[in-house]
Amino acid sequence: MKACFTFLSVLLTAGSLQASLQELPCRAPQQHIIEDHAARSVYKNCKRNGMTWWYNDKGGIKSKVNFKNGKEEGVYTSYHDNGKVKLTVNYTNGQKNGIQYIYYDNGQLGSRVNYVNGRREGLMTEWDYTGYKSSEVFYKHNYKVGLKKYYDKHGKVIMTETYKMDRNPVMVRYLKNKRKEIEIDLVKYGLIPEKKPDTAIKH
Repeated sequence: MKACFTFLSVLLTAGSLQASLQELPCRAPQQHIIEDHAARSVYKNCKRNGMTWWYNDKGGIKSKVNFKNGKEEGVYTSYHDNGKVKLTVNYTNGQKNGIQYIYYDNGQLGSRVNYVNGRREGLMTEWDYTGYKSSEVFYKHNYKVGLKKYYDKHGKVIMTETYKMDRNPVMVRYLKNKRKEIEIDLVKYGLIPEKKPDTAIKH
């Protein structure tokens, strides 16, 4: 019962915060700040204008970004609980533009990909927690296209997936004996019908 009450309290608090963020600015068009335990935002002319900070449960900064006329403008940064940077990406008029970097909590770079007007464009590279490159794939208009390569710790390709508009009907694994194991998704090719769930009532 106590846990249920606590959960309801959190919901009410979150609802009150959301209401304050949406309602109060329009009553006071001059610049002012709204802040509580979860966030701190600067408002002007009834919209977010200036920095907004979000806080984690320990009171540290969880993420931050500048706003211009209610839309993200500038570098967005989020953080792990240990204070290390988790993600950085630039925003222009509310959309991601530029290279997005994602990091592990040990500071190691985890992934890198370019954005153009909110869509992934170009090569995306991923690394594992220890720092070796684990995969690469090309994006076009936010879809994976072409060959996605997976690497082992020595930089050797161990598996590939061929994509077309984010679909991957062909997957190739490279075996130790230099043979290739090829898997084809026959459903995606339309060569076999997709299996439907059995809806018959069993007695």
